[in-house]
Amino acid sequence: MRQPAKSKRRVAGLLGAGALLIGGVGAPVLFAAGPASAAPCVATTSAPCVITGTATLGAGTLTATVPGSLTWGGTLTGVTQNLVDAVPADQGYTVDDASGATSGWNVSVAAGQFATAAPVVTLPNTGTFSTNGSLTSATAATAPTAACTSGAGACTLPTNAVTYPVPLPTGGTATVIYSAAATTGEGSIDIGGSTAADPVGWWLSVPGNVLAGTYTSTVTISVASGP
Repeated sequence: MRQPAKSKRRVAGLLGAGALLIGGVGAPVLFAAGPASAAPCVATTSAPCVITGTATLGAGTLTATVPGSLTWGGTLTGVTQNLVDAVPADQGYTVDDASGATSGWNVSVAAGQFATAAPVVTLPNTGTFSTNGSLTSATAATAPTAACTSGAGACTLPTNAVTYPVPLPTGGTATVIYSAAATTGEGSIDIGGSTAADPVGWWLSVPGNVLAGTYTSTVTISVASGP
């Protein structure tokens, strides 16, 4: 008596281990053997076994963990003043390069113009927003401290080519605020941090003739491969 045709079966996760050959309806299904293990070795007192150990590590991803918001506050004085974000959680970010590559990376910021709701009042696109590695001076030419993330194990500290302070025009153009040269910046790395020697300073310059109000901007922080 004729047997019912075998149904095709979807097999996942085997293509990387060996060829997968599926015949037509009623045909046999053949699976190529996986990677063969070497023949067992028998060690003796006069002849030890010399074997090969192989570890295959897949590539991870490049990510950045950044503040959920930036906040400034102050009282108008009639003269231009520089305000720094004083929230400890905003004073650093973490870049985790688990790509296994040696391309380096960069962190960039793009911001929209700071403006109030209706009636709309804006802050200038140029000279308003900037960043450096200081909480005391908007003009300090200091880079934020870079350190291996505590508890994450070894890292390769980044070689950073960015000059500080970094002006951040608020017209939407992205500007690199930190970079890691090729072959550096590998692993999990904290940039700044409230307890670091040089935290990340997010600065806002407020003109003396600005009107009172709440000014907001959409700030986009990105991480990309390459310095």
